[in-house]
Amino acid sequence: MPVEFTASREPASASTNVPMQGEAASLDGAPVLGEHVVFETGPVDGYLREPRLAGWTLDFLERVRLILRGGSVIDWYRLGFESAEDVREFLEVNGHDVADVADQQRVRALLKEAASYLRSELDLDVPLSLSEPDTLEWPFLVASRRATDPGDIAEQRTACILLKLVHTMNHLEARELRLALALPEVEVFARVEARVGDSMRRLQLEGLPILRFDMSRKARDSTITKLLSKRRATAAQILDRLRFRVLVEQRSDLPSVLAAMTRLLVPYNHVIPEESSNNLIDFSSFARTIPRLRPWLGGLQFRLDLEREDPLTRDINECSADEFRMINFVVDVPVRVDDVVARPEHSHLGGLGRMVFVNAEFQIYDLTTWQNNERNTAASHDAYKARQKERVRERLYEGLERTWGNG
Repeated sequence: MPVEFTASREPASASTNVPMQGEAASLDGAPVLGEHVVFETGPVDGYLREPRLAGWTLDFLERVRLILRGGSVIDWYRLGFESAEDVREFLEVNGHDVADVADQQRVRALLKEAASYLRSELDLDVPLSLSEPDTLEWPFLVASRRATDPGDIAEQRTACILLKLVHTMNHLEARELRLALALPEVEVFARVEARVGDSMRRLQLEGLPILRFDMSRKARDSTITKLLSKRRATAAQILDRLRFRVLVEQRSDLPSVLAAMTRLLVPYNHVIPEESSNNLIDFSSFARTIPRLRPWLGGLQFRLDLEREDPLTRDINECSADEFRMINFVVDVPVRVDDVVARPEHSHLGGLGRMVFVNAEFQIYDLTTWQNNERNTAASHDAYKARQKERVRERLYEGLERTWGNG
């Protein structure tokens, strides 16, 4: 049976028994889906069983890599869609209703606007077949080609560049729309929580090994403490005010769950670059170890050892323990605001679309990792909060002590 989903304010403390708020499971006893849970041992990048890769394509491997690395689709030179249905699924997870005429017109307007920019600003010739296509799926399919003919190669690259501009302009206009609507934060957070909760339930019903799921909003006091603990932080840089924690059965389930989340919930093109942290999956070891993935390795956009040679490291969190383990990333989640845009006072905003973006942090753990984090005194949530508060005390007193001394 599906587990219970909970929404809460930030939990006061963590526990080895209950990793997230709710009454659905006891991690030291029997999880809700408990009889078939196998506890993992071994190295951080070890696997007890082959991940569930049914339905995977090279594109899913690229998506998971982007999330783990904290990369950006602006750096991609090829998309990975194999069918029109793949494109429609992508548009839907990006918040577009592909059956809605207004949404179709919105995407077409973005294609024309992007082509106009490329022609006027970068002197790039964009054919009408891409900027004003017969079907919305066409530019995406052209951008996914593995062409050998010089003319086809040029068209593929142009389509890819065009869609990068569409991505950027759509995000920019959605940002303008959110500012113009002045939506209360509590309202947009509630809409994100509803979307995420529904998607996670659907993934559970599909059989994904998701044991627990929790959503929480960062408390005001915690936000203030975080701002004071970081020398360069501003309120605009706090990206984890809305957080979602996902617990899966085994470490080997993590790639499968991440890939599935990109189908229903996480628009991988809106993962915030350089805001991911991952010390659970070594991508190159994972890709080399799984037999089913090996034939795809030559088709990856970037060399396999890129993560080791050129890691995209986020700012080090000085309050985290070295022993702490998780996968963490931040996504701009698209949220529909049709009802708000439709109000008479907002009629002049129609050209900006009908969606806004909201930062949401996702923390992904397997069962054993969560338990190890909480059983390790230094890696526990309580220990982290204690180090963070001590860091704030030091910062607040540091300047005074330099000026007045300790006496």
